[in-house]
Amino acid sequence: AQMFRKFGTSNMTVMSGQSGDTPVKNWAGVGVVDMPDMSGLTGDAACENFDKSEPCWHCPIACQSILKEGTGEYKYPAGTRRVEYETQGSFGIMCLNNHAESLTYINYLCNDYGLDTISGGCAVAFAIECYENGILTKEDTDGIELKWGDHKSIVQLTEKMVKCEGIGKILADGVKVAAEKIGKGAEKYAVHIGGQELGMHDPKLMKPGDTGAARYHIDPTPGRHTQAAGPGSFGTNVVNATGMCLFGGMGPFLLQYMQAVTGHPYTQEELDQCGERILTVRHCFNLREGINPLQWTVHPRIVGDPPLQEGPLAGVRADIEAQDYWCLGGLDWDRVTTKPSKAKLMKLGLNEIADELHPPQANPFGPPPA
Repeated sequence: AQMFRKFGTSNMTVMSGQSGDTPVKNWAGVGVVDMPDMSGLTGDAACENFDKSEPCWHCPIACQSILKEGTGEYKYPAGTRRVEYETQGSFGIMCLNNHAESLTYINYLCNDYGLDTISGGCAVAFAIECYENGILTKEDTDGIELKWGDHKSIVQLTEKMVKCEGIGKILADGVKVAAEKIGKGAEKYAVHIGGQELGMHDPKLMKPGDTGAARYHIDPTPGRHTQAAGPGSFGTNVVNATGMCLFGGMGPFLLQYMQAVTGHPYTQEELDQCGERILTVRHCFNLREGINPLQWTVHPRIVGDPPLQEGPLAGVRADIEAQDYWCLGGLDWDRVTTKPSKAKLMKLGLNEIADELHPPQANPFGPPPA
């Protein structure tokens, strides 16, 4: 708790970058090879201009840090939030940017203008790779020479994105839309699932039996950094529904907490069912709108096709088909249509959805005789 209070999630960035957890160089690189120096991504670097901690209401951990005014190369106002892991991963490791102050400034810009830092950093990494391969030129980028690890050009491109100016207007809607507008084979470098850039955790860094790739693929909101897919997500859904924070480490005490604050004698089975019900309703909303997550294409880099040649993930592939198969079976969803069975929907108390997804079939022999 003390470590988390001081550094927030920035305390894990270097470890994640070196272990293979964080995707590198637009999902094509290796941390220990392409970015051996991550000194600008430490917790100390993120907190260099620390002013005070600011907790969420009544939180004893207080993992959020407020910074003093930035007066160096990059100016930002007092009250700017400390950069966290996902931002360090996307605008840092994904772009090979080791410049701490630029990351704080980028974090301020994105927060101030309302740009997601995961998608934003992925869009910059995508643009750099397109530039490197001649798909984008200096004329396309408004004179910015895009290079891996060049904090100045990364900041310039981010400023254009948040203001929707020039090339920034193309990138601001994410890599899928940008690749479609740019053309010329840019789709090859647009890493996403269903138009959503992925969180900064590589699903190839998983133990046998884990569902890291499937969590990005079949979650009703694809690509986000969920904790698990399928049955493994029930507890996370419950915590999210309570308004509590996953960083509080309340997992072992969630059942007692819910019993205490509601007065209802919840069982663990009931609590799991609550989480499953949330997941199922979200998924059925998508089904109603014609969305089957299995139709989303998974970029080959996500699953290790081809596999990396060096580092902790050398030779590793994620068997996403097997993971999807296991998750869908565990949920009692059809493995082709992903439609939940009627029995499962009824068990969860989702009778109206069951009637909508499984309407009564007409008798092929006509009505029974009067």
